[in-house]
Parts: sequence; structure tokens; C-alpha cells
Amino acid sequence: MGKGLLIIVFGSILAGSILAFQQQQTALESTKRQTGYEEELLAREIARSAYNIANKLAQSAGDDLAKAIANINGVTSSGAPNYDGALTGVYQGGHYSAQGFSVDGQNIKIRATGWFGDAEHTINENYHVKLLVVKDSSRVTLEFLESMAGYCSAIFLQRFIPNRGQGMPTLNKFDAGGNPLPEGPVVMSDDEKYYIMSPEMILNSGHNREGEELRVTPDNIVLTPQTRVNFFIGVDKDCSEEGIWEEAYLDSRYDWVHNALEEDTDNLEDLQEGPYSMIQAHPVDDQKWRIAFEDLRSFSIKQHEDIKANGYGGNWDNVQETYGGNGWTQTDSNGYKKLKDFGWKPDFSDQVIQVSFNSCSGNCYN
Repeated sequence: MGKGLLIIVFGSILAGSILAFQQQQTALESTKRQTGYEEELLAREIARSAYNIANKLAQSAGDDLAKAIANINGVTSSGAPNYDGALTGVYQGGHYSAQGFSVDGQNIKIRATGWFGDAEHTINENYHVKLLVVKDSSRVTLEFLESMAGYCSAIFLQRFIPNRGQGMPTLNKFDAGGNPLPEGPVVMSDDEKYYIMSPEMILNSGHNREGEELRVTPDNIVLTPQTRVNFFIGVDKDCSEEGIWEEAYLDSRYDWVHNALEEDTDNLEDLQEGPYSMIQAHPVDDQKWRIAFEDLRSFSIKQHEDIKANGYGGNWDNVQETYGGNGWTQTDSNGYKKLKDFGWKPDFSDQVIQVSFNSCSGNCYN
């Protein structure tokens, strides 16, 4: 066989080998891509299943967000929610982890991760509850739990009454002689689902009420079912309004106002916890809440949000934008998150009230 022919033969063999190798590599890469795609799909499915399990556990706690976290993460030896815990398990040949994280008085974040093979997928979604919604015809009870404030504040209530197509509602407030009390203007929400009633004073301007065992039961305030209720403080820095009672709310009397719930007239169905308040449902009574107000405006919204989500921590880290808290690990005698007084960072201990909606069906005006 001549040299030229040998070169042609060997060249053909080499070319065929290279082609076969390339085809094998292509097939292998295709198989890897297909396997990776399938693993990613399975990891997504496992993560979604883990989220659904965690979400059902949260729902079983009703409006109690601390219990919702405990249902997902488990509890510590003292029975408190384990903020470092997690729900784990195996599913469809892979495994998962789900955790609940405190966000604010209205939301917890559920983070669910699924693994299959080399694939990993994470879902982050909030579990949301409505706050301060009246179930039955009820009277309001309000009491001070703590008050560690330098400023004075007055406390107001505002109702958002559902529009049931029966015309303009009234507050049905009467004095001791049975005479109707004057009512302020009523505004319809933009979506026409609620009547926005005028604010009503619950407590006049004052400060450092802690220890006075001050308890107020406004017998002339009756809330109707499905009413959304907001509470807010009017901050009176120099206490010039201390002791003055006003039937009609005038915002010009106060330096600023901090809402428990932020009002959005476009969608009153989704009132959100305000940045200067921390709302927590009672551990047992689903018609009782603690509302802890910060009365200062010396800190950023980010700083307020960090403490509400993570606890007090230490000093503010400007780079990480956190105080470095590791969760609300302590509770007070009522089962609420334990508050402290700092002054140099948001502490939510300035004006702390507990409000209850006490059912009075059939006997509300007697």
C-alpha cells in the first residue's frame, strides 16, 4: 500500500474517531442537561410541597403568628418558638427544609428549600393575617401595659365599617343620659367597600402611665362585625395637651401621628402594620392584641423594620444595615415579646396598650 493511500486511510480512521467522540460528548452533554433539568424540576416540586406543608401548619395557628412559627420550626425546651429551628423531611427521592421567620405583627416569612441530586430550589413567601378585625358585636377594652416615654401622647381609635349597601352608618354613641353624641365627617373609601369614620379619642394626652394601672372601658363604643379598627397616637412633645379631652380629632394639636395600621384608601382590605408600631396577637384570645408604639422619629424605617423582625440586638451596623438581633427570644408575663427601654434605638416601649374586643351580642346598648 502506498504512503499516500496509508495517509488517506489513517486520516479517515482519525476523522471517524473524532466524529464518534464528538457525538459521544454531545450525547453526554445532552444527557447531563436533561438530567439537570429534571433534577431542577424535582427540586422545585419538593420546595413547593415543603412550602405547602409549612403554610398549612401556619394556617392552623389562626392569627397567632408566634404559634405559626412554632408549628413550623418547633419549640425550645421552655415552649417558646424555636426561631433557629426548621421543618425537615424527605420527598420523592430528595429532601427539604422549611422555616418560619418573624417579619412584623401581620406577616411571617416562610422559606422552603428543596434538594434533588445536584439541584436546589428555594421559595420565599409571606404568610399574612388581618389584624384588628371585629368578629362579633363588641365593646372595646383598653389598658396600659407599659409607658416609658418622655413625650406625651393621646390615643385614638378609628373605624372602617364595611359598606353593606344600607346607607351611611352611625357610631351609635350616646352620653350618660341616652342622648346621641355628635359625630365627625364620614368618608367613603376609594373602592367603596368601607366607610372611614372620624377618629375617636380613647385616652387624652399623657405620658409615663406605666404603674398607674390605668384601665379604660369606653362603654359608649360598640363595634359591629367585620369592622376594621385602627389605633393611633398623637404625639404631644411638650405635653401642652395633657389632660385635655376632645370630642373631635384635630391633627393640628399634635406634632405627629403614628398609626398602628397604615391606611390605604385604595385597598382597606390590606391595612398594614405601620413602621412605628408593633402589633402582636394575644397567645390565647384572638380578639385581643398588644400594640406597642415608638413615639420618636429619630430613626430610619429600615432600623424600625430590623428590630421588629430580629429583636433588639446591639449597635447599628451601617454596612449590613442591622442591629444584629437573633430573634425575640424572651416573653413577658402576658406571653408577648418582652420589650425594653433604650432611647438610642427603636424600642417600641413608649406607649404600650392592650386592646380587647369583647363580644356583647344582644346586650350591647344596655
